[in-house]
Amino acid sequence: MSNTTLLLHIGLPKTGTATLQRTLFLNHPQVHYLGKIVTDNDTKKGCIDDLTYSILDPVLWALKSPMDTEATLSLFQDKLLPTISEERVLVGSWEGLGTRDMELHVEMLDRIKAIFGGCRIMITLRNPLSLLPSLYLQYLGGYFIRQNKVRLSSRSYVDIETWYSTGVAKLDSSTLMNCCDCIRSSIEKLGRENVGVFLFEDLKDKPTTYYQSICEFMGIDSEMGVSLAQGKHFNTRLSEAQLAYMREIDSSWTKFFHSSKSREEAFNAKADGPPAKAVLNDQLIREVSDATRVGHRWLVENLNLPLEKYGYPL
Repeated sequence: MSNTTLLLHIGLPKTGTATLQRTLFLNHPQVHYLGKIVTDNDTKKGCIDDLTYSILDPVLWALKSPMDTEATLSLFQDKLLPTISEERVLVGSWEGLGTRDMELHVEMLDRIKAIFGGCRIMITLRNPLSLLPSLYLQYLGGYFIRQNKVRLSSRSYVDIETWYSTGVAKLDSSTLMNCCDCIRSSIEKLGRENVGVFLFEDLKDKPTTYYQSICEFMGIDSEMGVSLAQGKHFNTRLSEAQLAYMREIDSSWTKFFHSSKSREEAFNAKADGPPAKAVLNDQLIREVSDATRVGHRWLVENLNLPLEKYGYPL
């Protein structure tokens, strides 16, 4: 068994993950980054290379299939480990790993420990009442460009209630609860000191302090980390004008059947201006609050997180 601990950042979406991946994790000299690489990379799952994917696939993703522990461990120790400086922290970052059901999450932790010898988990939370509208707008823009006819049912625009109720969100009530359960099970398996929980709202309010806290948990130079990450933003926000254009296309069959290229050009031309906003109706607020309240209370009572300050359902 190796004694090289893997520090795994597990999402959530819309919590500044791309900034961490593209600046801090990728460029900090005290980090050996395994992925996700989000630009110019054809390797499966965005791993840094094919060797890394071969090691991580049975550990992080192919969890319903038996892992050949001996072969995977040999591949890691003989091929990858010699390339890792002892002074560097081994880091991986993939959204979605923190919202699985508990059986898969615990299996992942066990496999990480079997191959790397140790595991640390890092996750940034966000109030789901603001996360869902942000996620909706991101998906809406992406689906408009791609004209995903299955998810949008040949429409260029759907309201947030339809998006959520038809499952397009990929973030249903059970998934929202799974996030808190993943944190709890990680603490039970790894110990509190090996699970770092951070808040997106702290990033918005106090970015310097937020990135310092991330670096301190990772055990890397925080001054350099802050300089790499602070002020960097990579996910373009949907504008009010773009949202209005999507609604216009959706209400006009003539414009809907324009070429995808012409729609995309018109869409991109409207990128400037105030950001678009989406609001949850009362029914969705109740549903999301009911789904997450118990988990949030556990986080407050056991981790002393200031969730009430940021309006999390309690």
